[in-house]
Amino acid sequence: MDKKIALLGMGTVGSGVVNLIRENEDLIHSSTGVSFKITHVLVTDTTKTRTADVSGIRVTDDITEIENADIDLAVEVMGGIDSTKDIINKFLEKGIPVVTANKDMLAVHIDELEKSAAQNNTALYYEAAVAGGIPIIHTMQHSLNANKISKVMGILNGTTNYILSKMAFDGWNYDDALKDAQAIGYAEADPTADVEGIDAARKTLLLARLAFDKKFTLDQVNLNGISTVDIKDIELAKSAGLTLKLLGVAEDLDGTYNLAVEPIFVETTHQLANVHYEKNAVFVNGNMIGEAMFYGPGAGSYETASAVVSDMINSAVIQTTAKNVPEEYGVLSEELPDSGYYLRFNESLPDVQAFLSSLDVQFDIIDTQEVTFRTVKISGTVLQQIKDAFAVEAVYKINGAE
Repeated sequence: MDKKIALLGMGTVGSGVVNLIRENEDLIHSSTGVSFKITHVLVTDTTKTRTADVSGIRVTDDITEIENADIDLAVEVMGGIDSTKDIINKFLEKGIPVVTANKDMLAVHIDELEKSAAQNNTALYYEAAVAGGIPIIHTMQHSLNANKISKVMGILNGTTNYILSKMAFDGWNYDDALKDAQAIGYAEADPTADVEGIDAARKTLLLARLAFDKKFTLDQVNLNGISTVDIKDIELAKSAGLTLKLLGVAEDLDGTYNLAVEPIFVETTHQLANVHYEKNAVFVNGNMIGEAMFYGPGAGSYETASAVVSDMINSAVIQTTAKNVPEEYGVLSEELPDSGYYLRFNESLPDVQAFLSSLDVQFDIIDTQEVTFRTVKISGTVLQQIKDAFAVEAVYKINGAE
């Protein structure tokens, strides 16, 4: 079975796709019976020297040429949001399936595109849009679909995990760890999307949509990045057996939902505490499987290309009817879920102890000099009472939604 492919984009991931198909062509054909032939590649500069062999491929900067070509599958790895959505939709309207790695676009337009795919009896695939090479999208769609998912929690951004790992292991402050990440290519010159949690929020939205069969918008994801993290808190918490991770959390609170991206302390014995540097991991809780974690590379040319080509293969060999598109928007919970907290105060230790006791808050003191506490689970209302009463220098959830 031969499949003609139009590849939209020839950057890091696009080059990885071309190289992977050329290197593993025989393996893919022998195991699946499918032969992929990339007939067209869309680029912005046709004169640029490529890191992949594009011999025998029509390289063009004219999307109209590709839209009018005889192809079986479009693979979008070029980025962009609104204009890219329009291009993808044109292929779907023709009944041509689309594979995309574009989380930025999907976080805004996935409902429209999946509706278009359903109406035209085709499909939209997006494994590479979340957690790079980790097969979490296919797993949630096809392997965990017998479960009622109550929570998805994950390290979804390699840049921030690298920064927090350097702070934890090497004692670096945030600025030095960020500069190091930029120097080795893990962080962009403008790291805002990563360090402020925007990138992870897009992925959290896509996971929540799959987990709960609800529509969500990006403004429903509560954001709190890592740019204000103080090395002092990482070191104090380490003595209490806690490790700081930027987590995307989506949880079902009896029919309302909590979606957040924020730095959260996890027990050093928790699986997520042992995911270091640029690696990603997704932790899922289902009512039948219980707890499961999926670990691997969150980015990279070949790593992401692996997920893209997997979608390409699945589009050819798995017979699927159009997926049901969520009809309703998820409603956010009005209350924060109960959680344990790490709290550091700029206050008198006896005063804080007395106040916490007056609220019946159970706690352990992490450090008397720094007036640092660890509480058991408390409500959002109690947390606000504490913040209203004292100058809180640092506050972090412990173990997320657990």
